Amino acid sequence: MTNSEFEDLVFKHSLFNASQHSGKANLGSIINKIIAEKPELKSDIKNLMSEIKPIVEKINSMSLDEQLKLLQKDFPDMKSETKNTEKFPLPSLPNFNSYKTIITRFSPNPNGYLHIGHVKAFRLDFRYAQKYSGKLFLRFDDTNPVAINAEYYNEILENLDWMGIKPDQITYASDCLEEIYRIATQMFRDNHLYICECKSDTIKNNRLKKQICEHNLSGNDNKQISDFLTSGIDGVVRFKGDMKSDNTAMRDPIMLRLVDEEHTRTGKKYNIWPTYDLAAPITDCLEGISHALRSKEFELRDELYNEITQILYDQGKVKYRPSLVSFSRLSMKGSPTSKSNIKSLIDKGQIDNWHDIRLVTLSALRKRGFIPEGISNFVDSLGLSKSESSPDFELLASFNRKARDKLDRRYFFVSNPLKLKVNNIPVKSVTLNHHPTENLGNRTINISDELYVSAEDINSLNEGDEIRLMDLFNIKITNKSESIIAEYTSTDPIPSLKKIHWVSHDGISFNLLIPNNEKYRISSDNSFEFLPDSLTTIHGIAENQCKNLNEGDMLQFNRVGFCRVVSKNSAILSHK
Repeated sequence: MTNSEFEDLVFKHSLFNASQHSGKANLGSIINKIIAEKPELKSDIKNLMSEIKPIVEKINSMSLDEQLKLLQKDFPDMKSETKNTEKFPLPSLPNFNSYKTIITRFSPNPNGYLHIGHVKAFRLDFRYAQKYSGKLFLRFDDTNPVAINAEYYNEILENLDWMGIKPDQITYASDCLEEIYRIATQMFRDNHLYICECKSDTIKNNRLKKQICEHNLSGNDNKQISDFLTSGIDGVVRFKGDMKSDNTAMRDPIMLRLVDEEHTRTGKKYNIWPTYDLAAPITDCLEGISHALRSKEFELRDELYNEITQILYDQGKVKYRPSLVSFSRLSMKGSPTSKSNIKSLIDKGQIDNWHDIRLVTLSALRKRGFIPEGISNFVDSLGLSKSESSPDFELLASFNRKARDKLDRRYFFVSNPLKLKVNNIPVKSVTLNHHPTENLGNRTINISDELYVSAEDINSLNEGDEIRLMDLFNIKITNKSESIIAEYTSTDPIPSLKKIHWVSHDGISFNLLIPNNEKYRISSDNSFEFLPDSLTTIHGIAENQCKNLNEGDMLQFNRVGFCRVVSKNSAILSHK
């Protein structure tokens, strides 16, 4: 190594280290990086220290802005991560310095609605793009005409917009068919693919027995290839993998097949469609994706993905190959996170649609009263872990509760209401704040000698008991025989007194729809079922001001929980 090359090496790692530490490079970290890149220097590093230190001191004398500009100019391949200020930090991406631009992609299949598991995926894609000042692509994985539906495209876009996700580019795998055909044709010629005319049962049995298909052993001429891609002759296209492999994904998987179904975007233009195993690596490469983040369920297919991207690299189609990053799937206790399970519930008539408020689809959570900040913080807290977990629904609720706590106005509501008559009341009205700490306004409530209280609160009291009506005054129960009567005793709070909530005489009839995600069972065939009492309605009385609320308004009923209004006289209990 020449002196000039050595100085460049030190300068590069000093600049990069400084950019990561507020403009001050750490000598020890730099030496470690130098040795990692040039192990042969380890034995002479002490002698080289006199040359390293002046360079580090020179870098440290620059401003951070000067360092970043110099790093970008002289060493553009050295990427600087944004300073970690996130509440839930992410680990570095593998090989992030190997790519000119970090590009991640969220690639949903438009065959259903997005649920909480998809949120984990697109939040990871989004946050990593931000971490490296890169880009996030949204690509619809729509290469199975049988499964997709036009409504799901728009639903996915609306949900992402609601969650604050703005993709840098929106693409469709179905737009890549011509290029996929061209690449597949070359893969045929290079002996990576073959046409198999076996029945599906034969293919399945041969793969199970690790038995090579007879069609694998015979070559395909150009006419066969052309005929298959243009007219769809009988059979499927399979990858020449390794039928003896312990990895089942490598046992000559199907790459292309005939699907004689109209596609919602391309109509009848194509009838030969790639499987996910072929479409995903090709479209990732064509779009320049640097890191493909996939849930752990795809790990068996990683070997196949990497083989196909290597083939594209060897064909000269791409300059670099995407890096795969795995993370654990997110499932929830109390609600299914499988599209097939949700579809089954709809088919069985257990739920009406994807918006049922017991579900954890984004449309259902939004309808129930969850907000983007609460949902995002919940999934971000789970990180990039590969350990499978099934959090309780209450954990999701706790993040949403924290997000909504300072935003929601408070009101009074009593369930199973009973009339309470209070004698000798000295006040005609009371003005109460909508929030104990935040400036969310107030309301004035008219007070008469009749109020509503909850049967559950009154049933536990005896004549002679003194209690406090929350934020109002203290009373003593004098009669419970036929009607409930009390006497006003004082206004000042007495810490020892039990507090109960109340509604004034002019309260309005109000219903609360209560979803309970603890009421479910897993049946013998491992399918999910909601129990009949997982969705109930409670009748009550809400304070008069609630008649001014509109559909979609968020509020908190004191001592009841956070709610979302669905009509003039009803709301959904989001959670306690």
